[in-house]
Amino acid sequence: MKQADIIVIGGGATGAACALGLIRKKAGTVLMLDETPGLHRVSRANFGLTTYSLKGLNDKSYAEWALQATKKWTAFSLELEQMTGINLDLSLKGGGEALLSEQEKETRVKQIRQLKNMTDERGSGYPGRILDRNEFSQLIPKMELGDKVIGGLFFPGAGHVNPLFMLRAMRKAFLIQGGTFIPGESVMEITPGRSHTIVKTGTQTYACEKLVIAAGHGSTRLMGSLGVKLPVYPLRGQLLVTNRMPPLLPIPLLNVRQTGEGTFMVGVSIEHAGHDVRTTVSAMKAQAQKAIEVFPVMAGFKWVRSWAAIRVMTPDDSPIYDELPGLNNIFILAGHSAISLAPLHASIIPQWIISGKRPDEINNFGLGRFHV
Repeated sequence: MKQADIIVIGGGATGAACALGLIRKKAGTVLMLDETPGLHRVSRANFGLTTYSLKGLNDKSYAEWALQATKKWTAFSLELEQMTGINLDLSLKGGGEALLSEQEKETRVKQIRQLKNMTDERGSGYPGRILDRNEFSQLIPKMELGDKVIGGLFFPGAGHVNPLFMLRAMRKAFLIQGGTFIPGESVMEITPGRSHTIVKTGTQTYACEKLVIAAGHGSTRLMGSLGVKLPVYPLRGQLLVTNRMPPLLPIPLLNVRQTGEGTFMVGVSIEHAGHDVRTTVSAMKAQAQKAIEVFPVMAGFKWVRSWAAIRVMTPDDSPIYDELPGLNNIFILAGHSAISLAPLHASIIPQWIISGKRPDEINNFGLGRFHV
């Protein structure tokens, strides 16, 4: 039997960020287990936004949490790049969304006002704002807006990153700091104990003082085996990618962004399709049409590939951070926006796991909120 102070199950964006934070904070021997990448790996197939835009409409805590994470992205990225030599292609020039109708604008005005009121109550303020067509077009001087665009949203400080480079950098930094990463290991059984938890995989048995379950949809099976229902559900998103183009789009929009390599990514569909990761012509067509409505020049771009991934969603869209009921040594991390929230998953969350003292920022993100 192999020993570790802390085991993290899950090597995606959430698990890798947490494991990195634990090893940086001198948590002892930290072991990260990860299954062979499968079709559902959203950490490898997402849009790559680092944003607080419209997050937390039903939750003041989440609005604050997302805003705090965005502000920490510069330092987080710089540290990763200096440690690993991997350029994350991070850009924090802001983010936006094009508005194509008065109805869309009216909805967004109400949502922005709601978020401003919520954050003002807590003394932080909400930077997002509504722009008219002329103001919005000035953000994107090299791409002419379509006739339907009546304005847009702008979120200062938001941005985007290459999620593949980010994941690679977090894993490399974890190894450099002395962590142990074992890929291709499926966890078959977890046996809680008073002082140690036993984790059995298909090839090995491990014992640890603390266990972190951050395995995306795989966490549902693991938590179920421990008698806890994890309230997450799958939500499919599809993406399209174009050929490479010269730099044209300086900020990412909600459904269109230009990567550091020059390709345009177009998305993001919202589909209740279970764990089906097939792409569909109807979704791709709808996404391409909307992108062209915003930027007519994209009608001449070449669409070269597409894929789908399964988001990890909670009923209220806010993340789940909690300890297993009745135990203080098994932790669960689950939810969407793992890219945007990575700086906090690598700092505040590990400190909580090490100390056992739940920080005020995450008090409202426990499992108990779904059982009231």
